[in-house]
Amino acid sequence: MFSPSEWETDSADNPVSECFSRSCSSSSPERARFGARLSCAGKSPGPHIIEQYLHDSSERGRDRQAVVTRGSFPDAAACSQIAHAGPGRKCPGGSMLYARSSALLVAVLVNILVNIMSAQAFGATAESEAPSRFDQRRQYQDAIHFISSGQRTKYLRLKDKLRTYPLFPYLEYTDRIHRIAYQTPDEIRAFVEQHADTPLAERLRHNYVYSEGKRGRWANFLAFFDPDNATDLSACFYPYALAKQGREDQAMAEARKLWLVPFSQPDECDASFDLWLDAGHPDGATAWQRYAMSMKDNEVTLANYLMRFVDPDDRQFAAQLKLVHTRPENITRTSRFKSTHPLSQEVILHGIQRFARRDPGLAFELLQDYAGQQEFDRDALNDTWAYIGHRLAGIDDGKYLSALPLELRDYPDLIEAMIRHAIGRNRPGDILVLIHLLPAEAQQTSRWRYWKATVLAGSEGQADQAMGQQIFTELSKERSFYGFMSADRLGVNYHFEYQPAAISNDEILSLELTPGIQRALEFFTLGDYTSARREWYFTTRDFSTRELAIAARVAARWGWYKPAIQSLIDAEAWDDLAVRFPVAFRETFLRNARGADIPVNWSLAVARQESAFMADARSSAGALGLMQLMPKTAELTAQYAGFRLSSSSQLTDPQVNILLGSHYLGQMLRRFDNNRVLATAAYNAGPGRVDRWRNDGLSADAWIETIPFAETRQYVQNVLTFAAIYSWQMDLQQPLIYAHEHQKFAPPAPPSQTLSASATDTLPDETM
Repeated sequence: MFSPSEWETDSADNPVSECFSRSCSSSSPERARFGARLSCAGKSPGPHIIEQYLHDSSERGRDRQAVVTRGSFPDAAACSQIAHAGPGRKCPGGSMLYARSSALLVAVLVNILVNIMSAQAFGATAESEAPSRFDQRRQYQDAIHFISSGQRTKYLRLKDKLRTYPLFPYLEYTDRIHRIAYQTPDEIRAFVEQHADTPLAERLRHNYVYSEGKRGRWANFLAFFDPDNATDLSACFYPYALAKQGREDQAMAEARKLWLVPFSQPDECDASFDLWLDAGHPDGATAWQRYAMSMKDNEVTLANYLMRFVDPDDRQFAAQLKLVHTRPENITRTSRFKSTHPLSQEVILHGIQRFARRDPGLAFELLQDYAGQQEFDRDALNDTWAYIGHRLAGIDDGKYLSALPLELRDYPDLIEAMIRHAIGRNRPGDILVLIHLLPAEAQQTSRWRYWKATVLAGSEGQADQAMGQQIFTELSKERSFYGFMSADRLGVNYHFEYQPAAISNDEILSLELTPGIQRALEFFTLGDYTSARREWYFTTRDFSTRELAIAARVAARWGWYKPAIQSLIDAEAWDDLAVRFPVAFRETFLRNARGADIPVNWSLAVARQESAFMADARSSAGALGLMQLMPKTAELTAQYAGFRLSSSSQLTDPQVNILLGSHYLGQMLRRFDNNRVLATAAYNAGPGRVDRWRNDGLSADAWIETIPFAETRQYVQNVLTFAAIYSWQMDLQQPLIYAHEHQKFAPPAPPSQTLSASATDTLPDETM
């Protein structure tokens, strides 16, 4: 006898026999479902198809024997006999079947050819009916609407059409979320495992945990709850769930963690807190701790509620803490705070810190007096001295700062505040001494090397001057605010150090096909930027630096600037300037810069600093869009610009945002005498503050360094640096700070301004 493989070998030149042999050995039930539509083209008919065919034939009045003897199509047994006998051999069942084998094979050939033609026609029809990506996007949005509006039958009709769409997992997720109460643990686990490479796995788990907690299904809740990765609302259920499962001690410990915070917890925590309180908690120390935390965090209403839990013996100190917090001047009445109790000492130190916000000099003297009467905790006392020192650095002439009873090396932030104090008062000796008190790592930053060089260059000693010039020379090779300032001092070109990553188009196209990237780009195309960013950052979180650099190019290709910039930052690919500083919305920025009469590189730099060109950006303060405009500011600017702003939602439209942002920059520029340094600070902190901060006795670099707000200080430095980079990118030939801007401040201005970059620093045309 011959095996099926031997039959194929013996009949290698006979495609019909080869197909027929594979038919006999096939056992795939899927092929039976397709019946005669399957052919030898990769999907050979097998025994199940034969059985299906026989069944269909019998339905038309033909029995098995008739089918076999007339040669229409063999049954499985006949096929087996023919396969084992082989061409030209007698079948074990007799010569009659053998005699009909040739006719039977011819019939099979005809049938298979018909099947091939049917399959091709079917395939062509299926291909023509397959929805395009454009159609799938519309169908996806329809499907989401059907799920959300309870039209699940309509959703199910669309579902199969979208199985190949990148966002199909989101349909399944949305469907499960809307039926979360009916999901079984096994269904949740299956989804989480299947979609572990998406943000959806954790999101579904979080939703399921919360849902089970709300319904009191504590076994399921605990099975899926992760204490290290839980939402605040679900965490509220955790102690109660533990208690319901008999884990009382752990439940009490977890309830204490929830309770001991300086803010009010959501209602979901009430059941856990009730259990904890019923068990006799909190003790006096815990009650005081939360009361003090809440008061110091300015949660006065919560602190008032918590007073009921404070030990009766401690309530006098709680009342004093509230008094000095809400009316700090009471701390000057030293006779009221004679007690040496530790809680009284805590009240005194908090009261002095609060009072230092008004009068740091008097606070200094008060702390000296109290320190002579009390035995304060050493660390708490020193922290209070340091706090007063920070307040003094903004206003003191040096009288109190120099008398701080601290080991300054232990407080580098205070040292930096004192350096700025010395810069603002032009005390070069103090600057140099204080810089040397900083940790070695801090001394080597561009900032403090620049100011060390500034002091040395102004010295009368030639050796000091030479050292200062040497530091400026080293700094001038850096692409930074202090590097560009140093280059201006020396009158040399800026060093941009443009080094694009060598990335092939094949690498870009390959990464673009990554499922997570595909999902992110689909959301981006649909305008769902929040979901797009969530997918992007989830997918790229474990990328290598090389993959991040490629991902940045993918995002840049799509005009999706924020992820492109962030990916290069994560990859520390600092020199790929074309992607890190894209000339985004170029025509819109150019048009509005002309209309507002401002430098276009400046407005681009502001947008790059504010949002990295994220159209839907929204700050915690409510600023919106690319250039982060507050709605009220935008409304007033729109009136000034003759533009009708009907809704603040328009600020997420780049065209509207750039128009109003450019005009607001123009307003600030004209208010501050065409000085971008002051106007940039005003854009960030408000023009009123800049009016108060102005000091014509300081040079431009000194004024920037002494801006009281650290955020605004860094903001101004970044915007000016970014503007210089955009100037270079766009071949605009503009310096970091213009000569006329320097003239608004105290001399000396830099000796010369070199506006052009070297030939090797020119960006390729295709990156513009």
